[in-house]
Amino acid sequence: MPTLTLDLATSATLLGTEPEVLLRFIQREAVPGVLFFEPQPQVSVFTLAHLLNTTPEVLMDWIEDEALATLMEAVEADEWYEGEEAYQAYQAVLAEAV
Repeated sequence: MPTLTLDLATSATLLGTEPEVLLRFIQREAVPGVLFFEPQPQVSVFTLAHLLNTTPEVLMDWIEDEALATLMEAVEADEWYEGEEAYQAYQAVLAEAV
């Protein structure tokens, strides 16, 4: 199940800062929506959205878009097959698996 909090490092990246700087800010400003269940705080997406002056929906959409772009980049150089060529490549992979 997806969570509604992000770790300190991810939160800091989204805010364009370093985790240590964000932690000092959280402690100094007593930022609401920060949970200390782990050794490192977990920051609510609602809190991050508020700090970024946006909505949680916009923030989550942006995070999803960035994750998808990363996945797409990872397969960008992969070979693509069509038709009979794809079938032959698939059969070769199956033969290797056996």
